[in-house]
Amino acid sequence: MSASEQSAPRWWNLEPREAGILGGILIATAVLYLPSVRNGWVYDDPLQIVNNDLLHTWAGIGKSFIYDSWWFLYPDNLPASAYYRPLQATWFGLNYMILGNHPAAWHLEKIVVELIAVILSFRLAQLLTRSTAIGLLTAAIFGLLPANVEAVVWASAIGEPLSAIFEMGALCCLINRAPGQKWPRGLVFALVLYAGALLSHETAVLFWLIVGAYAFLIEAKRLGESMRLAAPFLMLAIAYLVARLNALGPIAYFALPFHQPTFVLLGWARPVPPPSLLGLILTAPVALLGYLGVLMVPGVAGPAHNLNWIDSVAPITFISAGILAVLAGFALAAAWRSSYRNLYLFCAAWSLITFGPSMKLDAIAALIADRVLYAPSFGFSLALAMAAVHLAASRPRARTAVAGAMAILLAAYAVSAVRIEHYWHDDLTFYTACVARAPDDREFLRKQVEILNEQSDLTGAMNALQHAVSLDPDNLYLHQRLLDQYVLMQRGADVQAEVVRMHALSEKERASP
Repeated sequence: MSASEQSAPRWWNLEPREAGILGGILIATAVLYLPSVRNGWVYDDPLQIVNNDLLHTWAGIGKSFIYDSWWFLYPDNLPASAYYRPLQATWFGLNYMILGNHPAAWHLEKIVVELIAVILSFRLAQLLTRSTAIGLLTAAIFGLLPANVEAVVWASAIGEPLSAIFEMGALCCLINRAPGQKWPRGLVFALVLYAGALLSHETAVLFWLIVGAYAFLIEAKRLGESMRLAAPFLMLAIAYLVARLNALGPIAYFALPFHQPTFVLLGWARPVPPPSLLGLILTAPVALLGYLGVLMVPGVAGPAHNLNWIDSVAPITFISAGILAVLAGFALAAAWRSSYRNLYLFCAAWSLITFGPSMKLDAIAALIADRVLYAPSFGFSLALAMAAVHLAASRPRARTAVAGAMAILLAAYAVSAVRIEHYWHDDLTFYTACVARAPDDREFLRKQVEILNEQSDLTGAMNALQHAVSLDPDNLYLHQRLLDQYVLMQRGADVQAEVVRMHALSEKERASP
């Protein structure tokens, strides 16, 4: 090596070989998500981006800082939602002015956002552990994790990635702050980035707890010192909550008043009761176990999950709670015995704190939504990377076995991610996949049938309804929709047969106690 090479500064203290590995991880991540460039507008994209003329102006972007995130739907009847995410709306408005109605450009931009997040996951892991090897493996896991696919390939899902990037960047700045100064530059930069996280997604509201956990567990500060470091972040979170209250008002601050979903109003299912505290308690363990599966197990992540509200005591609640307790006990015991205990505890704190606000299940559209795991997945990726590296270093023979196991796991993650990516190609592909994964969700079925009929595929719509009826043969609402489809197709004999079946079902319902 020449004298000039020896004296050249190294970016983040990376050896050329390590920089090459990081570059390879970024290339692999980009290649993994490159097929999403072929995807179109899906799900909420037309509402939030394409047909959102009110947000395609500077005035509309400005209104997003004083109104809720969906103000453009009903500007004369606000709030339209219980969300306050000004930077998300700003992203939609600015990007439409620049990129227009070209989904490929939007998807390319989301890939760039993902690459930034992968770089930050590496740097944050490196700073926390002082290990480049752990940082590289953390970045590889984070970049290939199937749980993150929804947040990357869906154009409208920008709030979660932006918030996670701002949070990871804020903690990097905080770790690098100059000691001894009252307001070091790193702390100021961290606060600015945290403001960005808050304005991107409300789940960042508890980040000040992560700051306190970092100071207490990693910097080994006393509890009072840790809370003093976290105090400016807490003040910023309070300021955000005040702004949120101003935008949403007291009634919609936690959730909008309950309304029957569209599929009920259109006659696809019987009215559903509003979520209750008992239902939240009974459903939460099942949803939490479902989220854990999405995060950890290849093949579980996807555009939809078959979980409905649990309104009465059921075995699944206690089974799920028991499994969670066993897993938590095992993880805690393993971490407690490790010399890296505090790092593992910090990983748990990061994941739980960034995920915690998402467990307000009555305020989200789906009981399990993969995209909310984007920020929590960093904690999981770091913990898994630490465990693998430390296990590989424990015995001479373990290194090859651990490397092989991680290679297989990463390959499985990549295959699963590619498979999920295709589901977001267009609305019909999306809703067809959702119906297959969550057959009890009538909104997915309604949209699938509606799209098939719009595309003049009446037989496909009929087949979808017949399949739904076969899974729930006593559902009078589904029979009515199938009858309507037969009428649309002018299938006289099927209409008569369906009328007879519906009459028999009606008599059966009246006779039942």
